[in-house]
Amino acid sequence: MIRLLCFLLFFSCNEKGDYVFYDNPPRIQKSDRSYPLRNILQDAKIDILWVVDNSGSMQDIQNNIVNNAALFMQEFTQNNIMKWQMGVMSTDKSELPYLGYTTTFDGQSADPIKTFQDAISALGTNGDVSEYVFYNVNRGVGMATPYDQFYRRDSHLAVIMVTDEEEQSKKRFGSQFEAVNFLDSLRAMKSPEKIIRFYGAFQFPDLQDCSGWGDTYADSPFEKIINMTDGIHMSACVSDFGTRMAEIGRDIVSIIDTPRIMLRKRPVIKTLEVFFDDQKLPGGKESEGGYWYYSKYFNTINFYNLDFAPDLSTSDIRIKYDIDDGYDHDEWRE
Repeated sequence: MIRLLCFLLFFSCNEKGDYVFYDNPPRIQKSDRSYPLRNILQDAKIDILWVVDNSGSMQDIQNNIVNNAALFMQEFTQNNIMKWQMGVMSTDKSELPYLGYTTTFDGQSADPIKTFQDAISALGTNGDVSEYVFYNVNRGVGMATPYDQFYRRDSHLAVIMVTDEEEQSKKRFGSQFEAVNFLDSLRAMKSPEKIIRFYGAFQFPDLQDCSGWGDTYADSPFEKIINMTDGIHMSACVSDFGTRMAEIGRDIVSIIDTPRIMLRKRPVIKTLEVFFDDQKLPGGKESEGGYWYYSKYFNTINFYNLDFAPDLSTSDIRIKYDIDDGYDHDEWRE
């Protein structure tokens, strides 16, 4: 027994080896898959509804929208990910829509900036002296003809309200148009995961560069619904009206999720390769020429844009990488 113990101690203390046994690492597993780009667009649909006051005092504000339409529209015309459609309504409870209903107005429309400008110009200033903003939003996203042609349950919704008067729908049509009740009714019309966001351009005496008497933006139904939906409000009286409109445009674009592809397995990050039409797309910072980056937290390939793919409906992205199995294969190779 003593001899056996000495034998084992001799070999366990041998200076020529650090291990009693040697275990070979598993073979490197690789992933090489193609992903249809059309799947990225499932959450890219958004409806944008303008409700613009067309009473007698609105000419200057309407002109401001027309003159700055390009700054607002550039956020949509330069984006090939968003599947947007846009409508224009007045605040008159009896008028039909001015744009986006009998004929869809979207990213495929010819000369979208001029089309939008023409619709705002057509509003005129002969509308009802009572301004029913919430009531016309409700009509604009409704399911009855002709408004059902604009209705999409599976899209996000952005509403832009423009007026110089108080919201009068509750006074005329009842408590269903109180801000909380009204927002709840809109949410019931949309899929639960879809975002609804309100924006506004107003001429109220408590907003920058606006004068006169009357109702204020503070504590108004407009303020309540914009705050409840994390939207943006602006003065319709400021000289940099176009800059603020562009800000609203950018915020609407931000509603759409970053285009991304979720990987099935965790990658060895340094082995990630992304291809489009057999051309390797560089990763890294967009400012340094990168098209994509990897999010370790979400295990996704995130794209800054999809401008490299002219036709998203028929294009695929190919992603290759070594699967992270917990072994440092470089160390074993050494």
